[in-house]
Amino acid sequence: MPSNAALDALGHAVSGSIGTGVSTAAVFPLDLVTTRLKAQRQMKKGSERYDGVIDGLKVIASREGGIAALYNGMGLDIGKSLVDSFLFFGFYTYLRQQIRHPRIVQELAMGALAGACSRAITTPISNVVTRMQVQPDTGSLRKALADIKKESGVLGLWSGYSATLVLTMNPSMTFFINRRLAKRIIPALEEEDVPVAWVDFLLAAISKSTATVVTYPFQTGRTRLQMPVDLDPADPTDCEKGQKTRPPARNEKSIISRIRSALDQTVFGIIIRIITREGLRALYDGLPGELLKGFLSHGLTMVTKGLIHRLVIRLWILSHPRLRKQLQ
Repeated sequence: MPSNAALDALGHAVSGSIGTGVSTAAVFPLDLVTTRLKAQRQMKKGSERYDGVIDGLKVIASREGGIAALYNGMGLDIGKSLVDSFLFFGFYTYLRQQIRHPRIVQELAMGALAGACSRAITTPISNVVTRMQVQPDTGSLRKALADIKKESGVLGLWSGYSATLVLTMNPSMTFFINRRLAKRIIPALEEEDVPVAWVDFLLAAISKSTATVVTYPFQTGRTRLQMPVDLDPADPTDCEKGQKTRPPARNEKSIISRIRSALDQTVFGIIIRIITREGLRALYDGLPGELLKGFLSHGLTMVTKGLIHRLVIRLWILSHPRLRKQLQ
């Protein structure tokens, strides 16, 4: 890959990760509340219930130790987001450079592939963050990872990855919508990162919100899959009683039962059970908060990314006179 292409990919990766870190910190309380709203139907009886985003913020702050309770797990989530975003923007930019004028399917596929590669590395940390948000007494990262491994084996560390593979369409859809809107509204925006900051923010936020509405049921399914095994979403009744779902008998070896068991461990099985046991509406618990979070988060990420990207590229060129002459 040419030096200027490598520099551009690195610049996008660094600026994208910094932008994501800033936005993650800014909207973390919203993320915590929406995670609990997605999971509260399967929590044990007696657990706190929230009527919505505002109620959740008030209850958590008043009953769990003040404002600091709204940021439980934030440090770990920021670290995960930095790595995840660095890898995503790096992969995406590299793939984007290989096909200068991609078709719609190619553009969506590039975003999905970049997301799948980055999330394969960060999914274990994502599982721990979800537990910290739902159960404040989860403990350290090492202990949480050990608990997950003890409960579900090594593969349990990647619980919810099946949902993540579907959710890779979220960033790819977001970037696709963003580019199409930018191409129609401001032709120059496709080549310039931030020609007008507020326009970039608005386009990015609208794109993210649209993609979130489409993929939100899979976010709910992923959250359920990442919950501890004693809160098995297979049977909400058992969950409320605090009982584990009875494992199938060892002599149950029919093909149908194996297929059903395998499906139960995927996001599609979780979504089907949520619809049949809790209703379609349960898939959209916390959607208003997620939309607000996505609107603010992605808009802030892209604005910060554009500013940092220009700064990184300029500083790099200024510190390498030979590179400056080569690029000219």
